[in-house]
Amino acid sequence: MSVRSGILAVLSLGPAYGSQVHGEVETRMHRVGAINVGQIYSTLDRLQSQGSVVNDGMTGDGLPLYTLTKRGRAEVATWLTEPDTRAGWTDFVGHVLLVASLPDAPIGALIDAYRQLHESRTPPADSIDGPLDELGLRSGEILSTAAIAWLDEVQDVLARVDCARPLGSFRPRRGRRPRREDI
Repeated sequence: MSVRSGILAVLSLGPAYGSQVHGEVETRMHRVGAINVGQIYSTLDRLQSQGSVVNDGMTGDGLPLYTLTKRGRAEVATWLTEPDTRAGWTDFVGHVLLVASLPDAPIGALIDAYRQLHESRTPPADSIDGPLDELGLRSGEILSTAAIAWLDEVQDVLARVDCARPLGSFRPRRGRRPRREDI
C-alpha cells in the first residue's frame, strides 16, 4: 500500500495535521515506526501540488491542517474497493486493515476483490521450465492460500466486531526528546 493512498484514506475522516496523519496511518496499518514522518510531509506537499489535498487552516498551536479536495475524495473512493495487484504481503495486509478501520468503508468489496485476485493467481502450466519455476509457482500458491485464509479471518472478526474508528485526537508531545542523562 502506498503512503500516498494511506494519507488520502486518513484524510477522508476529516482535516488533520501531518504528525496526526503519520500516527493514524501507522496505527491503522499496524506498521509502527515503518514510515518516516518526513515522508508524510513530502507526500502531503506533492498531494497539494497535484490538487488532491489543500491546506485547511491551522490548529490552535499553529500546525497546518490538510483536507481532501474533490479529486482526493475520488481517489480514495477508488482505492477503498480496488486491490493493489502489485502489493506484497505487508502492503496487502495494511490496505485491508486501514480500510477496515474507516467508518462506512466498503470493506466487503475490498475483501471480495482481493479474494478474486488471489484465487486467480495461477500461471499456465506450460510456463514451468524446471524446478526453480516449480518452486516459484508453489510459493505463489502458498501465499495465495494464506491470503485467502487471512481474508476469511478478517471477515469473521468484522462480523463480530466493528473495527471502524474516527480520526484520533491524540497530540504527540512536540520538541526534542530529552537526552539520556536528563532522564
